[in-house]
Amino acid sequence: MAIRIHPHARERMIERGTNEEEVISTVERGEPFPAKFGRCGFRRNFRHDGMWRGKYYANKQIEVFATPEGDEWIIITVIARYY
Repeated sequence: MAIRIHPHARERMIERGTNEEEVISTVERGEPFPAKFGRCGFRRNFRHDGMWRGKYYANKQIEVFATPEGDEWIIITVIARYY
């Protein structure tokens, strides 16, 4: 399936320290899980090994929430957790 990123999700990506490559990888190779309103969530862990907002974190978990539309996924929002 093709992947399209909604402008809202692009804003959240910048705000939360992730990028298009990580988001697409999360949808393609992440763990799917059911989400509210008939959407689907995808979760994937990445090695971060760097600073985020003044603190060091070894890992980052990306959660992507998407809805299927025709033959593509529309990315609605993105969440990043650092640990």
